[in-house]
Amino acid sequence: MPREIENLDIKVKLLREYLINGGVEKIKNNPELVYDLFNIKSDADDKVNPDTITPRVNAFMLAILGSHSVPPVFVESQKSEYKSTLQKSLCFDQINIDTEEQFDAIYEEFKNKTDFLFRGQGEAKWRLYSTLQRKLIEDKLLDTELSYQEFLIKLVENGKAKYETEIQDILNAYHIDATNDVSVLSYLQHHKCQTPLLDWTYSFGNSLFFALEGITNSEPKREIDEYFSVYYLEEEQFEGSNLVKLLSNSFQELSEEMKIAMIEKIAGVDDAKKLEMKERFKNAGFIDYSKIQGIGFLEEQAKTNKLFQFPCPIIYFSDSNQDANFIFSVSNNANIKNQQGVFMFNSSPTKPMEMVAEEYYKQTEEAKETPDYAFCNCFDIKKELAGYVLAKLEADGITRELIYPTADVDASAIYEQSKENK
Repeated sequence: MPREIENLDIKVKLLREYLINGGVEKIKNNPELVYDLFNIKSDADDKVNPDTITPRVNAFMLAILGSHSVPPVFVESQKSEYKSTLQKSLCFDQINIDTEEQFDAIYEEFKNKTDFLFRGQGEAKWRLYSTLQRKLIEDKLLDTELSYQEFLIKLVENGKAKYETEIQDILNAYHIDATNDVSVLSYLQHHKCQTPLLDWTYSFGNSLFFALEGITNSEPKREIDEYFSVYYLEEEQFEGSNLVKLLSNSFQELSEEMKIAMIEKIAGVDDAKKLEMKERFKNAGFIDYSKIQGIGFLEEQAKTNKLFQFPCPIIYFSDSNQDANFIFSVSNNANIKNQQGVFMFNSSPTKPMEMVAEEYYKQTEEAKETPDYAFCNCFDIKKELAGYVLAKLEADGITRELIYPTADVDASAIYEQSKENK
């Protein structure tokens, strides 16, 4: 009867990846382990014979498996990545897509969805860092006394000084609210400048296009290197972080407080009159929302420093609902409109979005009942399918011409200018 070893296949796979990625050098001073590894035997199907696994090797494989059973090591001065889909499963609910048939099934299911947010990335191992986070880590600016918030304020100030006229021309809206800080950040984001925003889209097809753009063709060293990813979540699951809703709720609360104060003042000590007025005006707003745009209210509420003051450290905004009380003017670019763009803001200068979201979740009451947490769902799609996926997109009209209809502006100098201003 062959010996049974729990999780042997996954242990062997991770062991092989470990050895290929520099592990041989790390174990060369352990001759007993090296000897045991050399004596592992496989059958004709490349299945390892468990009887050739010594206790020393099994303990070593257990240690490797354990390192994949905890999130990536986080160091503020370095970008972290997932070592395996096993490790990534700690943060996301994943499905591997390995065949054309599997891809066809998810494509047909999601291509016409309108109530989901999607994000495509060219490498499954990448964490959800913004371009600004990556650049600040690369330039080692996080070790300086310059705070993240101060840097963002300078970034917006410099962007507004350079591109305010262009944004207003695109929007055909010559008032201060049109160039609020969120609008400026969205313009910079889509013109090659690093910002704290992560691009998401309402279109599954568009997210696939962006993922294919980011694929690298280097020789894979781990299984996870063979995949690109599309992240997705239902928009209603993220409603608590919708900046439009957050501002609308606070504005309604303000309006209600002002209305009650006015009724109290008018009615005085006449309780009957007070009750009558409250009943008559209970569904009436004190403030006319139609007068908000252009008076500077949104410019004030969307200031960069205020984005850090909301209870949730991750917020998102889009202009998809043109009937909303607040329009951030983020669709200040034909590219953004065609891409059906949505933006998420991460208030942390160093932590990837899924890490920030999990830390916030653990502070909620819901976490006590449901401790297992996943930021969102994820398709990890085999890179070998890239040509097949691209053909599908082109057949549905999702091409570079659709995604990038306008000549690009290079706003990358705004980052360099803001860095110099420190």
